Amino acid sequence: MRKTIFIIFIIVLRSTLNGQTYNGELSGKVSFISSQNTYVKFISTSGISSGDTLFKSVDGNVIPVLRVTNLSSSSCVCTSISAVNVAISDDVIARRKISATKPSEKAAEKVTKEIPKLLVPPDSIKKQYNPDILKQKINGSLSACSYSGFSNYSSTNSTRFRYNFTLNARNIGNSKFSFENYISFNHKLGDWVAVKSDVFSALKIYSLALRYDLNKTTYLTLGRTINSKISSIGAMDGLQFEKSINKFSMGAVAGFRPDYTNYGFDSKLLQYGGYLAYSSVSAGSYNETSFAFMEQMNNSKTDRRFLYFQHSNSLVKNLYFFSTFEVDLYKAKTDTNNVTTSQNIFNLTGLYLSLRYRMTPKLSFTGSYDARKNVIYYETFKTFIDRILESEMRQSLRLQADYRLTENLTVGLQSGYRFLKSDPQPSKNAYGYLTYYQIPGVNISVTLSGTYLASSYINSKIAGVNITRDFFSGKFQTGIGYRYVNYRYPENLLTVNQNIAEMNLYWQFSRTMSFSANYEGTFDKQSKYHMIYLQIRKRF
Repeated sequence: MRKTIFIIFIIVLRSTLNGQTYNGELSGKVSFISSQNTYVKFISTSGISSGDTLFKSVDGNVIPVLRVTNLSSSSCVCTSISAVNVAISDDVIARRKISATKPSEKAAEKVTKEIPKLLVPPDSIKKQYNPDILKQKINGSLSACSYSGFSNYSSTNSTRFRYNFTLNARNIGNSKFSFENYISFNHKLGDWVAVKSDVFSALKIYSLALRYDLNKTTYLTLGRTINSKISSIGAMDGLQFEKSINKFSMGAVAGFRPDYTNYGFDSKLLQYGGYLAYSSVSAGSYNETSFAFMEQMNNSKTDRRFLYFQHSNSLVKNLYFFSTFEVDLYKAKTDTNNVTTSQNIFNLTGLYLSLRYRMTPKLSFTGSYDARKNVIYYETFKTFIDRILESEMRQSLRLQADYRLTENLTVGLQSGYRFLKSDPQPSKNAYGYLTYYQIPGVNISVTLSGTYLASSYINSKIAGVNITRDFFSGKFQTGIGYRYVNYRYPENLLTVNQNIAEMNLYWQFSRTMSFSANYEGTFDKQSKYHMIYLQIRKRF
């Protein structure tokens, strides 16, 4: 039975730090794309907060394409909010906050410029322009949202509230200390008992860490955070150390994995390891490589031991490559007498390759190959996930092509082939879209799309149209959409037809405040589902 959600909304507390604007733009590159998330690499994420929108320039028009859901000091985890194609190595834009210069500082700067150069004391010049001087930078956001669903079946009606708080404080008090956090609290209306019985069922701490820079090349981090060099390992509670030497960096980590049932703290899940990374970025090209070793334990017993490797480059013009793989080094085996012995192995458990080629300014091709095994933890059990843990290799091949017919008209095709050895037959899917940006006279963007999926369990066809319009230089955005969905279940020959309507609105009504609203309605012969989402957000 489908769960949908209706939204009742709460106004967030106003908090503000003076003297900040949003006129800064920061360019980043898409570094990895998974089935659910898109990862974007920046030189620094200072000024970017969870919930921010990232943009892509298409034919001179800046289009919103991604929304930030989590971030570290140099990377953002995002979800797609547009039908516009985003590929690995694409440039995206973040509109970050830049502290405005105080009037007194402007006046002092003006006076300094008017003083003859020889009359300005050398020490003053050094102090004013020395890039090594630590300077405090604080940004973050506070948001409240509610999302509810209701239908003609009262049992499916529900309302949930969620509150997010993010803070990134660099060089607190112009010191070597920095702090970051990303905390979320969500609960269901009328179900406060569940929160009282286990507060971590509602409270999620994704990041809460203190950093100390010993010098320009060495730092320590204490708390819960994600290390961008080994981001696939996820968040860790503990101590992390990194030292950089020219283009190389090396680090060591020791701490605990979050509790896999509620994401709380669990002292039984010890893990430790180290990594070595290389990064070279120059005009028009980049080359990044990282290699790591990790030991993960549960109740003092080895849970998993593995190697991790990641590499990306653009050493050849218009050719972008990304790869990652994991190798398990440990296996636990239990004999007929229930005696468990450990074995050292070398087993490839993850392999992902992606290659993108921009043949011409209008035509680009992307191909990816995914061959990964489900990871086996010998001491950790994850409820229903245990039922799908297996050693068979997943196989997935994906091809994509995008072509710009005119300055405002783009077409794209994507196909995928996926095979799990336990499946009766492989899964195939195809997706195509046609987008017209900024139609003359009305300044709207229209996207037509179609999806086809065929697998052992379901066959589906989806056709849709999406229309968006920006006002006031992107401060007000609105859109409507419609999708027709046809599902067919081969096992029982059941066919379901659905009509889905969508409406969304985003309004940045001040430099630091924004409001968004989304509606989705799903209609079939028997049921009507409605979902409304509202959010108010304060940035500082």
